Amino acid sequence: MKHYTFKTLCAMAAAAVMSLTSCEKDLQAYDNPDCRLNFCFKTTNGDGYATTEDIKYGYAVVDKPTIYNFKFSGDITQDTVWVVAQTMGFVADYDRQYDLEQVMIEGEENAVPGTDYASFDTDEAKRIQVVKAGETMFKVPVIVKRAARQQDKTLMLKIRFRENASFKAGYSCMQECIVAITDRLSKPSVWDEFRLDYTFGYYGEMKHQLMIEWSGQPWDDTYITELYNTDSGYLDYMDQVFAKRLAEENARRMAQGLDVWREADGTEVDFTPASWW
Repeated sequence: MKHYTFKTLCAMAAAAVMSLTSCEKDLQAYDNPDCRLNFCFKTTNGDGYATTEDIKYGYAVVDKPTIYNFKFSGDITQDTVWVVAQTMGFVADYDRQYDLEQVMIEGEENAVPGTDYASFDTDEAKRIQVVKAGETMFKVPVIVKRAARQQDKTLMLKIRFRENASFKAGYSCMQECIVAITDRLSKPSVWDEFRLDYTFGYYGEMKHQLMIEWSGQPWDDTYITELYNTDSGYLDYMDQVFAKRLAEENARRMAQGLDVWREADGTEVDFTPASWW
């Protein structure tokens, strides 16, 4: 076992410090002036925003659109959908404008600028397409407009960042997101995710309409997700409530000579949960 004098130990410590200092000098400071933009996507378990690795291995919700339904918005003719995004690079101490553009989706009904949403190059849109001074996380506004054609279809609006003087493109897998616009009842995107067929039976638009009317709640993605995460047992309770109300309503209708509640294709509305086997 080696023994060192105090003087030798001090010399060794000094050498170690000099070595660390040398390493620090070898590290180059980040000086890339390019700033970039990325949309943010939730992880599949919903506990935060996904990284590129999450997206690569399928642990992120990337392709599911953000749905805006005018059916739940009263008589308004215009509203704003907010999509979360993030900057890469240096944070600026001044406001910076960013640009957006639409990407057509083959095989889908695409939203029309000026009809279904405010075109991204209008003064109205450009005025709010801004990353504020000091921001890294920010919300991208998409101004959606009500149109008669939305009453029988859902319009898809895929958007992506467009390079300008302030921002370049970020990660390729985080450059596009989708907003769906409609004015009709449509199946909530979380219905299948939370397997609600096994709670309320198979989805139908008339069933959805009755659920809204009988409960006074929208039964949209936001409402269903909140219930599922905070009080999933309430969903089972509401199925019993709806089933009882349906039986009472159908009996009343038949007594009046009317048919029972049915979907557009003639299928009888039924709240019996789907079988697991």
